[in-house]
Amino acid sequence: MPKIIDVELTRLRIAKAAGKAIAAKGISAVTMIDIANAAGVTTGMITHYFEGKADIIAAALRVLFLNMERRITHLLEKGETDLATLLDAAIPASKSHVEDSVIWVNFWGVIAADPEFRKLNATLHREGTKIYDRVIRAAWPDSEQWPTDVFETALRSIVTFVFGLSAGGVTNRAVWTTSVLRSQLEIHLRMVRHWAQQQALMLYRGELGSGAINSVHMSMEGLELGSPRRRTSSYSGVCPWSLFLSSFTTVCHG
Repeated sequence: MPKIIDVELTRLRIAKAAGKAIAAKGISAVTMIDIANAAGVTTGMITHYFEGKADIIAAALRVLFLNMERRITHLLEKGETDLATLLDAAIPASKSHVEDSVIWVNFWGVIAADPEFRKLNATLHREGTKIYDRVIRAAWPDSEQWPTDVFETALRSIVTFVFGLSAGGVTNRAVWTTSVLRSQLEIHLRMVRHWAQQQALMLYRGELGSGAINSVHMSMEGLELGSPRRRTSSYSGVCPWSLFLSSFTTVCHG
C-alpha cells in the first residue's frame, strides 16, 4: 500500500529545518543541500514541495510567527494580560527564542538588496502586525476606545521597537542581556500607552484636530517609568529607539 504523505506537515517539517539551517549559516550562505540535510530529505523532495529558495525562506519565517503566536496564545489562555509579559515571546529574552530572532536578523540583512525579499518582507510584516494588533487589544482593553490613527501609531511604534530589541539581542548579547531587553520593553510600552492615552484624551477634548497626531513628541508629564532602582540604573547603553527606529521603519515596514 503506498505511503500517504501529509503535504502540509511535510512542508512544515522542511520549513522548521530550513530555519535551523538559516540560523546556522545565514540566508545568503545556506544552500538547498544544507536545508535538505537538516530536514533529512533529498533536494528533489524539497523542490517538489517548494518553488525555490525564496519560497522555503518564506515558509521558515512564517514558522516563526506560528511559534510566537502559539507562545502568546498559551499565555492569554492562562489569563495573562500584561503586555510586556506577552511580548516576551517576541524578543530573544530566553534561549528558546534566540534562534527565531537570529533567523529574522539574517533576513533583515538581505532584504535591502533583494527586491523579491523586500516584497516578501512587506507581506510578512502585514501578517505579523495582525498578531501584535490582537495582543495589544487583549492586554490594553482601553485601546479599543483610541482613535484609529492613535492606535495604529502605537502599534507601529511597538512593532518597530520589538524589531530593534531582537536585533540588539542577537548582535550584541553582552550588552542586550535578558534583563536589559525586558526592562527596555517594559519602559517603552509604558511610554507608548501614556502617549496614546494622552492623544486620545486631547482629541476627545478637541485640543487636537482629527488626524493631527503628534507622533514625534511624547509628553512624559506624570509618567511613572518604574521603580527608583530602574530609573537610576547604571546601564549606559543606547536605547534601541534611537538605534533602530529610523532604519527598521524604512526597511522592515515595506
